[in-house]
Amino acid sequence: MEIRASVSTADDSTKAAIELCEAVAGEAPDLAILYVSPHHGPDYGEFVGRIRDALNPRNLIGCTCQSVIGPGQEVEEGPGAALWTACMPGVRAFPFVLDQNDFMTLTTVGDWHDRLGVKPEDIPTFIILPDPFTLQFNASLRIMDEVFPGSTIVGGVTSAARVPGRNRLFVNDQVLRLGMVGVSLTGDFWVSTIVSQGCRPIGTPFVITKAEANIIFELGGRDAYSVLRDLHDQSSASDQALIRSGLHIGRAIDEHLEQFGPGDFLVRNVAGVVESKGLAVTDYLRAGQTVQFHVRDAESADSEMRALLASKLAKMARPPVGGLLFNCNARGAEMFGRPNHDIGLISEMIPNCPVAGFFAAGEIGPVGGRTFVHGFTSSLILFHEAQAE
Repeated sequence: MEIRASVSTADDSTKAAIELCEAVAGEAPDLAILYVSPHHGPDYGEFVGRIRDALNPRNLIGCTCQSVIGPGQEVEEGPGAALWTACMPGVRAFPFVLDQNDFMTLTTVGDWHDRLGVKPEDIPTFIILPDPFTLQFNASLRIMDEVFPGSTIVGGVTSAARVPGRNRLFVNDQVLRLGMVGVSLTGDFWVSTIVSQGCRPIGTPFVITKAEANIIFELGGRDAYSVLRDLHDQSSASDQALIRSGLHIGRAIDEHLEQFGPGDFLVRNVAGVVESKGLAVTDYLRAGQTVQFHVRDAESADSEMRALLASKLAKMARPPVGGLLFNCNARGAEMFGRPNHDIGLISEMIPNCPVAGFFAAGEIGPVGGRTFVHGFTSSLILFHEAQAE
């Protein structure tokens, strides 16, 4: 398996395409993934055509985005394009397009097999790029999890536009305005994923004792807001400021753990106070679940990602051969006060691992065996060659 990645900051589309292709030149790749900023529109078809003519990839997917990520560099706001290519012997790549109607009409496993070209028993890996305006992607992910149990689903929500109709999705020679493009991968390889939500827990875990829909009314038998108020009063001045500026809550994925650590919570926003007692959360919760309040800042985000990467790398017999990175729009220099934090950290901890990606309007990745759309998150998938028998 040979993976290559490139990035260009050229504002001229022809020059950018040439730079991308020259940096990854070699054998025709089995898969190419292209990310392009709006500076290279509106005729993205020409850009895609240049890539296809130069590299002759067997399969290509991609999308437009606000900012791109390439080897050692996060290109925020300005003109940018990133290209990721993979020659993958023994791996079958099958690109696909889905729209909202498909998720309503594909009702059997056979329907999904015919559309996506893979069976559940293949345990596929999916890279998906949905448009936020034309697809109910949270519900879509639940359906894909149900149809393909044990599969890995990673990706990012297109981010080039804030209004419908202006994002673009690429699949081979097509440029689309709606739905989702993706690719299924099966065969002689394996993947590992890291979903860094950029938070750290504060206080202690609580069991929800009363909840309705997305509102927590009681924690440990007390009004939820009273619990939060006590936590705030007992916290340091710096944590109090973080609580006031943007509080989060994590739902434990595995209730049976004796101690919780990085990666053990699905983090969601606390949206507000309800009737001076309850807390509205951007998730549906129920009594009996264990939760813990979280705060987010640059130091916490850096520490969590380092810890998750170190833990994952320690379990690998060999380093990965490449990766794809999907970052939140708010995770770049705005959060860390300097550019290239996440890609720089990956380059530092996994040298010689070609990575490309983009800043997304929602980051897709697994937590606790289920796939979720996250915010303020870095979702990384790493590719490994098949283990020798």
